[in-house]
Amino acid sequence: MEIVYVYTKKRNEFGRQCFFADKPAELHVDILPDESLSADYIEKNPIDRGIHCGHDMSEHEVNTERFETDSHGINHIEGGWPKDVNPLEVEQTIRFRKKVEKDENYINSVLNLGSVSVMYRFRIVSKTWVNKIAV
Repeated sequence: MEIVYVYTKKRNEFGRQCFFADKPAELHVDILPDESLSADYIEKNPIDRGIHCGHDMSEHEVNTERFETDSHGINHIEGGWPKDVNPLEVEQTIRFRKKVEKDENYINSVLNLGSVSVMYRFRIVSKTWVNKIAV
């Protein structure tokens, strides 16, 4: 699939070059209002209308990769064990727990969660203390 599309135009098809310069405003026509037509005028307030005088000339194409999702759940009675660990066998669960608890990431995660939970517990206790004083 072609991602880039090049628009080609010859130089002579562009027309003359525009030269902009500051100059004073010119009054070409001065038409005074006709009071007899004011009775036919209906004022609409508010008016919200978009006006666009140019042609819509654009091309847009997006090339994205497919992302397939899958929704599945866990039976929380068995604790979310890996497939190779049978949750009903005590020896397998103890062996798996020991292996996970030796992991450095597990130790860091538990330490971080402990400090966060102490912080939130302190906030909850202080809020209930303030609420009891306010009552």
